[in-house]
This record gives sequence, C-alpha cells and structure tokens, in this order.
Amino acid sequence: MSDTEVPTEVELVFEVMPCNAQRVAQDSTMQPHACSYFRKWGTYHNYDYDSDGPPATPSILQSVQYIGRAPLVPELLSGCRKAPILSVGINPNLPGWWPATRGALNPWFDDYRQFAHYFRYRETAKLALSEADYKKYGGGPQDQPPTSTFELSVPQDANGLRTVSAHLANQKMYVAYQSLLDDLAKSMELPSNHQLTVGEDLAYANMIACPSAKWTTKPDPQSPLLPIMSTAERDGIVLECFSSRQYFLRSLFQSLPSALLVFSQSTANAFIGELHGTFSQGDPKVDEPVADLLDRMIVLKYGQLPNGTVVDAVVIFAPHPTGDPKHWAIARPKVIAQLAAAGAAKRFSYQTETGHLSRTLGSCVFCTMLGIGPCDYLAEIKPLGQSQPRVNAHETAGSDKPIQNKLLSDFVGRRHRQSKGWAASENASDAAAAKKDI
Repeated sequence: MSDTEVPTEVELVFEVMPCNAQRVAQDSTMQPHACSYFRKWGTYHNYDYDSDGPPATPSILQSVQYIGRAPLVPELLSGCRKAPILSVGINPNLPGWWPATRGALNPWFDDYRQFAHYFRYRETAKLALSEADYKKYGGGPQDQPPTSTFELSVPQDANGLRTVSAHLANQKMYVAYQSLLDDLAKSMELPSNHQLTVGEDLAYANMIACPSAKWTTKPDPQSPLLPIMSTAERDGIVLECFSSRQYFLRSLFQSLPSALLVFSQSTANAFIGELHGTFSQGDPKVDEPVADLLDRMIVLKYGQLPNGTVVDAVVIFAPHPTGDPKHWAIARPKVIAQLAAAGAAKRFSYQTETGHLSRTLGSCVFCTMLGIGPCDYLAEIKPLGQSQPRVNAHETAGSDKPIQNKLLSDFVGRRHRQSKGWAASENASDAAAAKKDI
C-alpha cells in the first residue's frame, strides 16, 4: 500500500505521535520552530505499559510503570472515529500544571499501537496516582512546573520496572459529556439498557494538538509562572498545526461527525474565525455571544460527495460546563434539545444491535488495521459514495482518502478565514481557558 493509499485515520497516528519532538529536535536552534513554545510548559510525570504492544482489553487502565519526567506528546481525536457527535476544543488540557493534580500521569509510549489504543479508548478519565502514593514517592511543593526536574522516588522491582498503582481520574469536562449523553438518551426515549457513552457516541478533539494549561498571549496575574505565547508563536502554531499539517481538519473529514459541540466563547471565536465561509446556515460571527449562537440553527457544510449527497453537520455552541457553570446551567437544556432535534432529523439514530448511536458516513479501519481491537460497528461502516457496508475489516482501506481530500480541499477553498478569531479567543469573557477540564 503506497503512502497515498494509507487511510487518513491511520496516517495521522504516525504523523501526530512524534510531531512536537521532531519540530524541536530537527529545526534550527537559530530560528526555533513556533511549536517549541509547548516545551516552555516543562516536563511532567509519565508512564508506559509494563508489556509491549497494545493492551488486550479496551481499558486504558493497565499495569503501568513510572518512567520519570518527559514533555507531553500531541493528542489525537479521542474515541471512535465514526462517533456521530464530536466536541471541539482549542487544545488539550494539562492537569499536571495545577497543584491539586500534580500526581497526574501522562502516556509516553514508544509503540504507535499503544498510542492509538489510548486515544481510541480514553473515555471520561486520565490516569493519575492517588494523593497518598504521590506523597509517598516524595511529591510535594517542590514539584512545580515549568522549571521542576523533580522525579518521584518509585523503587524498581526485580525486573527493573518502577511499577505504580494508577487509577482513573475523572475529568470534569468529560464527565459533563457523559451527562449530556445520559439526558439525550432520555430525550430520545431510548431503552434503559442503552450503551451511550463518551468515546463511543461522543468523541472529542482539538484544533491544536499539543497540550497546555491555558491558551493565551497575555500574562495571568494569578499564575505568574504560566508560559505566555508571543503573538508570533501563536500565529506560527496555528499556521503549522491547523493550516499546514491540518491534523484537526483531516481527522474531521475522515470522521464526518453529524453534530459538533463547541463549548466556550474562546473556542467559538477560534472555530468560527478559522471556518468562516463554510457555514451553510446560521452565519455565526467571531465574538458573537455563544448564548445567541445557541438560539439558532447553525450548519457546517463539509461538501458534496461524488454521488451528489451533501454532507454537513449541525454545530451547537454553548458556554463551557466547567469554566462557566452559571451560564452552562441555563444553556444545558437547549443543548440537549438541539442534539435530540439532530436525532429527530435523522442525523443519527439509535441502533438496537449495538446499543449505540449510528456511525457516520465513510470507511474506517483505525482499530483493525492498527491491531488494537475489533470494529464493533462493521455492519454500519459504508465507504463514501457506496451504499453497502464493508464485508470485512480491511476492505476498501484507503478508498475514501481521495474523496476526503477533495472534500477538504474544496472546504478550505470556501473559507474566508478571519484571523482575529484566535486573538478574540484570548479575550473571551469566560473562564474556560484555565482549568478547563479539571
């Protein structure tokens, strides 16, 4: 299979996992790459699995070993690539920055399939040490990023491994996603044994792949150590990650979700600013309050398939559940109503055979080609422009890619990008830019 035939969802694994490390290691130190900004956040406690290869079970909670401090890797879309609902953020959160969550453990895999497994099966939690274990291994006030080089004193076992007992630490934002699915199921009057879950029916992804605790070019008086982007770094990161490498957009056009959730004024500004001109209904504007955007139907048009089918998604803007809880409480019933309306409009439907919502248009071989698990939705997966599902796991692998690329190329050509979107995102009045997932 040639590079041009490697399916997009698989190709992204091999591009995203080493991306930031390559930028820092290979680019000239005389003119450092904009993405090297993320290294200003310092290093964090990392883990690897005890055994080689992807875990045999879907859970990300496996036997792990502490491997010390390391920079954080860029992130892929989390969840099933064909989940019908996708939540969009600016960039991944960084729990280890905050004092209350310094015991957070971050994946540092040298195996692409482990990397793929983690971002396929991560649901509402990330791994962490208990507070007692963190302190037992020496964690404390001295463990303060971005300058700390402190490593936990985890003893080696007979095999030379520093095995630790990790637990699943729920992230408030991801739990809020699950709560939405629970109430959506009630609104759709689904049977009580439905299986709607984060990662299966709602995936989440970010416009920029690398993590930080805040996205801003302005100092934060409450966090004086917080690394601030220069405007040149911000623009360089957006150009490199979003516009040139198109990690988010390529993932979006492989997934083709039927409903997009955009939480916070910050994310709304960046999203609308980048994709202005591609909305076929609703005409959202940068800096338009998310409360106003939530009150009308907004549709993002992906494009038209070779068979004439128009592919689009309803976009639901809302306040941030953890960053702006007061306004989120008011908006939440409207978000559920819009999701239910998307179901009533047949953008997705409940499948009794799986207990989940229907998958989106297009093929996917992420799990099967990478060998991280079976595809639980094989009977639903239909390549673009075809009416029949795949017969086996690898059939038509890569055949969607030319169509995806054409859709994306036409989509980008329709954009009337408003660069002020990213700047406006930093001035938004919500508090979601800080502690957004914790």
